[in-house]
Amino acid sequence: MTDSVAGENSDLFIQGQKIHIQTEDWGLMQKVMVSRAFQNGSVLKTFKLPYEKIPQAELQSQRKLALAKLHQHTLTWIQGQA
Repeated sequence: MTDSVAGENSDLFIQGQKIHIQTEDWGLMQKVMVSRAFQNGSVLKTFKLPYEKIPQAELQSQRKLALAKLHQHTLTWIQGQA
């Protein structure tokens, strides 16, 4: 299994407020992906996805797909809070 996959970042503007979404793969030592929503430097919400919940996590392509889905889940959650 190769090390972590590249993360994703997005900025949303909701009701005039900037929300930053950052999703990372913490790699083989931690075996978890983490997605966080920030506003003014403070964490609004954190979602974690352990590798054990990713089908075929040993494949980098599966981890890339899982990271993209986790990032989208966080974006959807934030938009639902507006």
